[in-house]
Order: sequence, then structure tokens, then C-alpha cells
Amino acid sequence: TAWSPQPSGQVRAIQQNSGGDILIGGDFTQTNPLFWNSTGAALDVTSGLPDTGFPKVNGQINAVSPDGSGGWYIGGEFTLVGGIARNRIARILADKSVDLTWDPSASGNVSTIVVSGSTVYVGGWFSTIGGQNRNRIAALDSTTGLATSWNPNADSGVSEIAVSGTTVYVGGSFTTIGGQTRNRIAALDSTTGLASTWNPNASGAVNAIVVSGATVYAGGFFTTIGGQTRNNIAAL
Repeated sequence: TAWSPQPSGQVRAIQQNSGGDILIGGDFTQTNPLFWNSTGAALDVTSGLPDTGFPKVNGQINAVSPDGSGGWYIGGEFTLVGGIARNRIARILADKSVDLTWDPSASGNVSTIVVSGSTVYVGGWFSTIGGQNRNRIAALDSTTGLATSWNPNADSGVSEIAVSGTTVYVGGSFTTIGGQTRNRIAALDSTTGLASTWNPNASGAVNAIVVSGATVYAGGFFTTIGGQTRNNIAAL
């Protein structure tokens, strides 16, 4: 089609919100035909042209998620959004302004964000977020930005989160999470944060998870998962 934003660098995240805008994030600094000096752009779904009101971001964006109200949650490696200090995670409101009250301030990179009801699940490489010690995974209040009591405590990076009902599926490079040994993929209780008995045991990092009905699709750098030889992608 004629839709051609032409970002100048890698795109790491893409989502569409309830207002119809498509938000992309990555390590680019330019989208066609306007120069943004930013790693994020809200694109018109028809033309692909960027919204000139979208705030500039001074570092890589790894994750974007609609907030359900026409705005966005974004995460990555940035420290400024629209000229306002925001350490690696921020909320951009429907009017394209930065939410001045929502400021979880992650101590390390944010790799994934998923919104479920009034909870914002976040994964990455941080050790503090939302005013609490949280190792690489946390649940934040969607209004206040404060961390809830949910604390699976991953021993290494969390790259992907997918929520299905009361289960939070998690992928990354960890080997323990939710109080159990779980190699790079796990299913956590959304209330307690404890790991369930579900244990595919991936041989390498899991970077992508999609849940469809009773099937969990996983992608990454593994060669075995779920007790079978599967090169980099599998259905569980």
C-alpha cells in the first residue's frame, strides 16, 4: 500500500490505540517526511504521517501499550519525554501531553508493558520501580504508577509479558521466577505472583509470547521447549 512511514532505524514496538493512531517505537530518529529527533511517533492509520504533537523521546523505546483512554504507556531506555524527566517508563495522554502524575521511575531498562484492567504489568532489567524493590518484573497501578504487592522476583531479564485471564505468561532470560525454577518461560498467578506447574523449560531466551485460546505461541532463541526440539518458535 501507499502507507510508508520510513523510519530511519529499527522499530521495536508497534500498537494501535482506541483513537486509531498507530504508535511505533524503536531506535530511529526520523520518519518520512518529517525529522523528529525522537524514537517514537504516532502515525495516522491511513496516511502513515506522524502526528506533530507527539512528545519527543530522548532514548530508545522498547515497548508501547495503549492505556485504554486514547493514550499510551511507553517503556525503554529514555530519560526525557517531551522535555519532562521520565526514567525509562512514562504515560502519554490522549492529548499527546505527558502524564505529570504517573511516574514509576524504573532503575533499569523496560522491555515490555501490558495493560490488564487497572494494572500495568512491566518487565525488563530494573531492580526498583513504582517506589518499591522489584527485580525485573512488576505490576503498577494504572492511575498512581505505584507498584502493587505482586512480586514474582525474576533472577534475570524479562522480555515479554502476555495476560490471559488470571494467568500472566512471562518470557525472558531468567531461570527462577515466582518462587520456582523456570527456564526462560513461566506462567504466574495474577494475584499471588507465584509460578504455576506449567513449565515448558526453554533452552534459550524467550522474547515473544502470544496466547490464543488454549495455545501459547512462543518465539526466541531456543532449540528445545515443551519437551520437544523446536527451533526458535513453538506452540505450547
